Amino acid sequence: MKKPKTTFTHTGVLKIFQMDAPWRYVEIPSSKVPNVPRGGWRSVRVEVTVGKSVWRTSIFPYQDIHFVPMKRVVCEAEGLVVGKSVRMKYRAVAN
Repeated sequence: MKKPKTTFTHTGVLKIFQMDAPWRYVEIPSSKVPNVPRGGWRSVRVEVTVGKSVWRTSIFPYQDIHFVPMKRVVCEAEGLVVGKSVRMKYRAVAN
């Protein structure tokens, strides 16, 4: 039996989710969400690399999309700008 793919690369646009405390995210197509057991809120734990920054977070489903929240410190360290492309690598990690 073939092992499911758990490591991906993706380039997406950095967007901002307007709330009381707005936060940044990158949408992930369903085809690039690791097919592994899900955690709370049907999330998938991942380790993300953007440039030299590496951190752990989750891919979350929301309506018809999935997204990776982008930490402010990562955006600042990597010079990421809302509306511009972000290239990331990510891999599934144990819950």
